[in-house]
Amino acid sequence: MTSDLMAFVSGNELPVLSDAALADAIKAAQAAKGEAPRDTTFTQYLSFSGKTGIYALGKDRDDVDPEALFLVEPMTFTDGWICWKSSKPVERVEWNYIDQGRAVSESDLQDHGPYNSAMGEGWSSLLGFGCVSLDKEMTQIKFSSNARSAKNSIADLHNEIKDRAARGEAQIPVIHLDKEQFEAQGVKNWKPKFVVEVWVTRESAGGYANGGLTLDDLLSGKGPKKIAAKK
Repeated sequence: MTSDLMAFVSGNELPVLSDAALADAIKAAQAAKGEAPRDTTFTQYLSFSGKTGIYALGKDRDDVDPEALFLVEPMTFTDGWICWKSSKPVERVEWNYIDQGRAVSESDLQDHGPYNSAMGEGWSSLLGFGCVSLDKEMTQIKFSSNARSAKNSIADLHNEIKDRAARGEAQIPVIHLDKEQFEAQGVKNWKPKFVVEVWVTRESAGGYANGGLTLDDLLSGKGPKKIAAKK
């Protein structure tokens, strides 16, 4: 699994940008809404219930340890669309957020109608990101949602990454999954909350992935040891 994580955090098959270029790319994408094809890198999907405030992982809907930590790769944020009908998703279209020029407009989406608008059927926008669990399994995970509250939480994390990249600061967040209750139209609901424990550099993330850093080293902000050149 270490090799999988190394490929993930080192940008395997993903564009590698400098801090400034990353910030500029996210800004440009936010203006132009540029995107890429559906991502198939991730092995598990994370879901969140706005009614119960519970996270679940994978097809078996396994419980998620509230103390579990996840490393979020900034290059995996996605935008897209999802179509619901009869309380089930019938089609999902996603693309990488900063891969400009590959976005799909709503008018180009396949019509799966007729839709029952009272049941929330039809196409709605989607946001998501990828992460890796910082445990012995090092599971690659994808989270996405079309719920407005969840999309706001994802956008908040993405904007913080953008701002840190623009300042030349570490922009890879290590997070734990939390939740926050809110009330809308007299009904109490839950929204996901992504709490950043520490920000790490790509160098440190790569050092952890290849075994050069322990998890404690990563969380304390240590960088990988530099090997002196032979004379």
